[in-house]
Amino acid sequence: MRQLLRHKVSAGVLALAGTWTPAAAQDGPPSLGPLREHPIIVLESYVGQRPANANAIMAPLLDELEQHGFAAHPASVLELVGGRAPRPGVLDKDTTAAEITQPAESGYEAYTRGRFAEAEAALKLAIERIHRNPALLVLDTNNLEATFKILVALALSQAKRGDAGGSLATMIELIRTFRDRPIARVDYGPDAEQFYRAVARQVQALGRGQLSITVANDQAVIFVDGQIRGLARAALTDLIPGVYRVFIQVPATAGRQYEVEVTAGHATALRVDWELDSALWLTDAWVGFVFATEAERARQAGFAAALARRWPGGDALAVVGMTQLQDRPAIVGRLYDPTGRVVRGAAVVLDGADEPRLRALARFLADGIAGEGVRVIQGGGAGDAVPQGTVGARLAPRLLVGAGAAALLAGGVLYAIDQDPGATPSPMVRNTAPAGIAVGAVGLAAISVGIWMWGARGGSSPLVAIGSSGGFIGWGGAL
Repeated sequence: MRQLLRHKVSAGVLALAGTWTPAAAQDGPPSLGPLREHPIIVLESYVGQRPANANAIMAPLLDELEQHGFAAHPASVLELVGGRAPRPGVLDKDTTAAEITQPAESGYEAYTRGRFAEAEAALKLAIERIHRNPALLVLDTNNLEATFKILVALALSQAKRGDAGGSLATMIELIRTFRDRPIARVDYGPDAEQFYRAVARQVQALGRGQLSITVANDQAVIFVDGQIRGLARAALTDLIPGVYRVFIQVPATAGRQYEVEVTAGHATALRVDWELDSALWLTDAWVGFVFATEAERARQAGFAAALARRWPGGDALAVVGMTQLQDRPAIVGRLYDPTGRVVRGAAVVLDGADEPRLRALARFLADGIAGEGVRVIQGGGAGDAVPQGTVGARLAPRLLVGAGAAALLAGGVLYAIDQDPGATPSPMVRNTAPAGIAVGAVGLAAISVGIWMWGARGGSSPLVAIGSSGGFIGWGGAL
């Protein structure tokens, strides 16, 4: 009855790890081991919204990766990760609740008028949209009533058209979703009531299973098949075997939905790492990470490692994305192992004639041999390092501000211990004020230069506050 849903992913930006070196500087490509049972999954990664031209830019890279055995296209990735992978709570962009319920109303009317083919088409569309966009519906309990009517009318329309298998599957879904609500003779007639009871007897013989859900977020509201089941955790017993649709809503987020299959005689568990799953977007158009800030993107290596262990393959995951390198647009690609270590990584600069270099980058990720225009990233560790020159650019203003603050403090001490020649009978007088003023002036100049350099670089800024009883030196913003 139901078409298997595809999943969506968002994408983001990568920071370049280590320094760029010519391909010849690399001794040899790291090996990924023997022939793989499953392809390596490829995700995009961005900070903020995915650029509008990302599809056109990424296409040669993703196509070449597919040709070398990676799962790089959304359809390939979604087929591998299955229904338990997190998808956004709204899969059909710009869809409203009214647009979902409209085909349900027209389909139900067609059913009541005996136009069963028309009813089936409209009701199938309605139930598919309900499954794909739970975030639009779960907060209004009236939508449960609409879902019940859709499933009843769809099952009966399929039966009237001779689709015994489809009507049986739809009726089982109805019974599984609405355990305590039978079809009433007064509403749908004796034939519908008999059909319901016959299927319910068959369902009794299917056995029962269990489902437990835990979310690493105390604000997570858990819905199962559109019905609220708990906060942060839920335990369901005596479940009819089949696929259950779990939706998790956390305030100020799009939520995430999962499809979980429960089997008879087994306890199934869904454990949600909310930080990871909320950064992961699996869509029909693209798949990847979206981070709100560069600071959040620092978790990318850890996320990639977790997914490499969670998803088929189990030993590697590739991440590709757009970034700026020396004020020039570039594509960076990395291959992570299950610990978050960079197996290999490289970048290509974009200049308009990019397809050959992007395909060369894909081949490098596949075999470790860098072609023309591919800049190998050396020294990749578990996390993302920064482009060449950035470390020095960050260190210089810090040193200047730190040294200047020390000099300013020393100057203040020298000025404070200065002695007035007429204030003591001792022939030895500490005349340190001139030196203190000079040292303090040098310190203040160093702090000023450091602050200027930091402001020109952007990012976090040093803060200096001096008062009569003390002072403060620190950084504001993200380091």
